[in-house]
Amino acid sequence: MGAPSITLAPGAENNAFATMLCDLVKQNLESKPHKAKDFHALARGRGATIALVADDAEVALTLEFRDGKLVLHDGIKGVPDVAVRGSADSIMAMSNIPLTRPLALPIPTDRTSLDVLVTMVKATRTGELKVHGMIGNLGVLSRLTRVMSVNG
Repeated sequence: MGAPSITLAPGAENNAFATMLCDLVKQNLESKPHKAKDFHALARGRGATIALVADDAEVALTLEFRDGKLVLHDGIKGVPDVAVRGSADSIMAMSNIPLTRPLALPIPTDRTSLDVLVTMVKATRTGELKVHGMIGNLGVLSRLTRVMSVNG
């Protein structure tokens, strides 16, 4: 499989959200090599594209997993499989979702992890966080969450 390749597309270096997310994914994969399995599952075959739109920051990016690589683009590229739209805080909270081992499920194990999950559920219920394309792409979302999460 090899080491995951994570790069910014031309122009994405000017998108602070894209550069921050690029660094986050790189650090997660370096510090937790077992996450590479989910990364490669996202990036094989036709891959997966996920758009993240932070309404409050007026910024968008596309994560394009394909051919064993992740390329982060400024803005929305093409028609993504999944689009996550909300505040920057609610989107970045995905990186704090607690994950249990060995299945990496979002099950709270302490008060802090319970608070993170409650916040995410509330953001979804109030419309602060919207996930489009979730029904047919639960596997993509699950793997993305495991790759992005600093936990697990």
